[in-house]
Amino acid sequence: MQEEEKTAIETLSNPMSLISDQEDTIIVEDTEKEAKTETALTESTEEKRSSEEKIMAIRSSLYQISKEEEEEAVSLRVAWQIKQVKDKKEHPEKYSKLKPHKNVLKPSMSARGHPKQKQSFGRRVLEILPQASDSTGEVVRKCVFIFSAIVFLACIVIALNYLINLYRADNLHEELASSYHAGVSQTTTITSTETADSNDVEEIETETEAEEKIYKLLFNAADLLEINEEVAGWITIPDTEVDYPIMQHLTDSEGDEYYLYRNIYGEKSNSGSIFLDYRCSFDQVGDDGTLAVENSDNLILYGHNMRDLSMFGSLKYYKSDADYYEEHPIIELNSNYETYQYKIFAYFIADAEDTTDTRFDYWNDINFANETEFYDYVNEVKRRTIRITNIDVEYGDQLLTLATCNSAFDTARLVIVARRVREGEDSYAHVAGSTINQNIKWPNVYYLFNDAEEYDPDAAFAPYG
Repeated sequence: MQEEEKTAIETLSNPMSLISDQEDTIIVEDTEKEAKTETALTESTEEKRSSEEKIMAIRSSLYQISKEEEEEAVSLRVAWQIKQVKDKKEHPEKYSKLKPHKNVLKPSMSARGHPKQKQSFGRRVLEILPQASDSTGEVVRKCVFIFSAIVFLACIVIALNYLINLYRADNLHEELASSYHAGVSQTTTITSTETADSNDVEEIETETEAEEKIYKLLFNAADLLEINEEVAGWITIPDTEVDYPIMQHLTDSEGDEYYLYRNIYGEKSNSGSIFLDYRCSFDQVGDDGTLAVENSDNLILYGHNMRDLSMFGSLKYYKSDADYYEEHPIIELNSNYETYQYKIFAYFIADAEDTTDTRFDYWNDINFANETEFYDYVNEVKRRTIRITNIDVEYGDQLLTLATCNSAFDTARLVIVARRVREGEDSYAHVAGSTINQNIKWPNVYYLFNDAEEYDPDAAFAPYG
């Protein structure tokens, strides 16, 4: 007790010593804590490092085991295959009756692990159709797909039918042309003989010619009339695709032409036939062999502008090719009784539905009451022609007009006009030297679709007649 009291008295008498002792104690305690912390961190790092080393060791062991197992599996598989080969060689009778199965595949598995059953074709087709369990989007998608498929198939059917129709029409016309032209040579031979005989008779007779011409049916025309009695003749433009029989349905009406989509057999055909305007008369012979009706002043023929150049499809080249006219200026037109040649003198673009001041109803100018009407017509043709030719035209000349559609505009018609070659005239005389018409009278609608010079009615013009 005395020592404790003594110590307490010393402490009271010297308080700074007490504080110093406490600080020393705190410092010692902090040092010990830091040492313990460092020791703990060191132990933690060592444990972590030890764990990583263990993991690496385990991975290495697993890889080694996997590699050894794979090598062992390969060795076993090779050993089994060697054994199989040896066994086949030593005991071939065991394998001779076995037939290898080709294309044997493992059945695909469904989501639940069951083999998927192969769907029938009918089932697959039914799945294309909208189902009650389908969502709205799926129903719309299927409907669009079905509609597109139907349209696509319909287009294919239409295209195939069109091509087949064209193929059949081409074959038909080739057969007809081959037969017709073979008959022409035979007819020519007969005609030449008859002419010689008639010359002998003329030397004896005092009369030089009969009062009225007697027409005789051409040999090749007889075959066509057996097919269809409405055959009116045959048209050919040498060295072109135009080489067809001419049909005429006398009970036609404007806008309802029978042979527009029918062939010589009266069958439906996309390309139709070349046909003569029902109002025209072309060598219509009566039972007595004389003309029953006078021939029309202007024969008008119609035909389709086909993409494959059949019918009047090749006529477009008169407009598009500057040299085409002089290479193909002649049209050979035969009736059932006579052969004729026509010389093209103009061709132009007309508007079939024109109601303006450029209207030109060329299809209604079939007969001319007088010389004035004739020259009014041929001079209007000349104002519109794409090329100015050197072919002269005189009142009394028989005219021939070919009309077909053209792509210049929707209601465009390409019109070719020719006159009959006169007796004793050279068919190709004055054909060369045609020039481009610098002042064409186009239909008013033409200017909407084409860049063309306006027609000048006061420009210099050399009329026929």
